[in-house]
Amino acid sequence: MSYTICMKTKIFKTLAFSSAVLFAGSLQVSQAADISSRSGGEFRGIYKIASSNDPIFPMQEKQEWFLDFGAGIKPGRSAGSVAVSLRQNPNVKVRIMAWQYFPQKGQILLGNPYAEGASKAVARGAWDLLVKGDGVIFKRGNYEVVMHRADPADY
Repeated sequence: MSYTICMKTKIFKTLAFSSAVLFAGSLQVSQAADISSRSGGEFRGIYKIASSNDPIFPMQEKQEWFLDFGAGIKPGRSAGSVAVSLRQNPNVKVRIMAWQYFPQKGQILLGNPYAEGASKAVARGAWDLLVKGDGVIFKRGNYEVVMHRADPADY
């Protein structure tokens, strides 16, 4: 019985977060289309972190970070989920996180889709999003995360 209640609570939290993201995303729909024109590129797919001084994505020897944004930002979509993978051969750790793009500020927010004891998403960080050619840069304060499109041979 306790297990059933726990599962119902987790499902409710996930649905509540999804509803909030969809609502917030619907407010951003008309402006999500201009990311390409404002940033000079697009934002979708799998990225490999090339360098980072951000403590959220610490770069250590023999470690590789990958972020898979799937379809990414496109007209009608400014939020979704991202698979964050940390590879330290032979081990791989994967977290599913939520992302949302705010076009007015040019910012992207990453967070946990739910947290134990919380009724809404928990933000992990908010960065200015700069798209450069086949890569992106996340900037917040003095921290910078530089990512390039991952080559299929990388993963």
